[in-house]
Amino acid sequence: MLKSLIDGLTGRLKKTTVEETRPPSSPDMSDTTMLELPPELPAEELPATLGFVSHQPVMDKQRRVVAYDFFVRQGKRNIEAGKQQEFDRLLLSTLHNMDIFRLLAYRRAFVHIAMTSLDEPLLRSMPAGSVIFVLEAVPGMEVSEFMLGQLDDLQKLGLRFALEPAAYDQTILTPGLQADLFGRMDYMVLDFAGPSTRVLAPILDQLPKRYPAVRWIARNVGTAEDLDVCLRAPGHNRFALFHGPFVSTAHSLEGGKVDNSQTRVLQIMRLLRANAEAKEVEAQFKLDSVLLFKLLRFINSPIHGLARKVQTIEETLLLLGRETMFKWLSMLLFTSRKEDGNAIALLEKSLIRARFMEKLGSYRGNKLEAEHLFLTGMFSLLDVLLNIPFPDVLDPLELPLTVREAVIEQKGIFAPHLALALACEHGDNVQIEAHAKVLSLDIDMVNQYYLDSVVWAQVVLRDSEVHNNVEAV
Repeated sequence: MLKSLIDGLTGRLKKTTVEETRPPSSPDMSDTTMLELPPELPAEELPATLGFVSHQPVMDKQRRVVAYDFFVRQGKRNIEAGKQQEFDRLLLSTLHNMDIFRLLAYRRAFVHIAMTSLDEPLLRSMPAGSVIFVLEAVPGMEVSEFMLGQLDDLQKLGLRFALEPAAYDQTILTPGLQADLFGRMDYMVLDFAGPSTRVLAPILDQLPKRYPAVRWIARNVGTAEDLDVCLRAPGHNRFALFHGPFVSTAHSLEGGKVDNSQTRVLQIMRLLRANAEAKEVEAQFKLDSVLLFKLLRFINSPIHGLARKVQTIEETLLLLGRETMFKWLSMLLFTSRKEDGNAIALLEKSLIRARFMEKLGSYRGNKLEAEHLFLTGMFSLLDVLLNIPFPDVLDPLELPLTVREAVIEQKGIFAPHLALALACEHGDNVQIEAHAKVLSLDIDMVNQYYLDSVVWAQVVLRDSEVHNNVEAV
């Protein structure tokens, strides 16, 4: 039912029904703008597409998602010497073919390219206000005055840049040019995947003081302890953005409790699963008028394409049905707390999982399966949100067995779909290819479906008046 109610959204995102019926063995890219690679790039040197390009969320200090980090795993980057620019050209072409510009209406993008690719013409085709290029060091490369001149020319066009200082040692960058290069950056990157003795102490103690105008982004922040380093160490005031799995760990929400609004939402969801009378459901909402306001705001958002606005729970049940209302009630679990950036970040991640898995089910043409796949994605982070372990948090909701098996035990017919969604989140190409093969899905289609789902989640949040300050990036 949800799919039929949001068909209007699909049109707004410039997708067609061709996408839903695209055969996995031969994806039809006629609905996107294909950029031909220059003739000097032989077809046999590099693949026609990079397949899945990882795009992971980047959060601000309030832990709200404001950007995505686009990159290709290192294994794909081990290419022949001298071919790095051709690789980056292919990356930028792939981003164009993915229609990344749809996402940039709601988020910013960090795109990783080599320092040696500054003369790539496709750089100039990316929207300057929305993209920050992360300049990666290449083995054997030496930063020169000529490269600094290239940077100056691009910055005059409004392009912005970032780099990881620890990757630019004296074999790549002479001390005399360090100040000139680092001073041109809009962001510097601290990668928690690097050795702490080489990365953390010298950078946090020295560079923030030396380049006070540069903001910092912390990558691969895995735990709340890592986050504390950024928020409390010397130079902590310079950290503006954070990337990594820390938001999905239960420890990051330590001390959180299920509040009264969340308890009431869970009670309403139980009533819906028990087929309670509409008046009984509405009575619960009357005990918390804010919840009713939020639900009606979700339901009446343009994403549903309703001919008229609904005003009561009875109307909502009549027009949308219990299953759809149950789905959108889950959003209230994430938004009932005030000013909770963690909960909003978890909501966005859950919406992306839910929509992505629903699209996988819709591709097979099974409406009920698509509905249940949506629930699987939506509830897969409920234990983190409420700090209640599985299966306890799901027991009162009486979810379908297929949903429970996938979420709690990672088994059953929906387990591969959830595993694929998680692999997409992590940008794990090996796992993406493995799970896509199990589901008989084409990698390009998986890539497109996942980006579609990311954009869809942004539209839902915007229409539901859940705003993030992307202009600050």
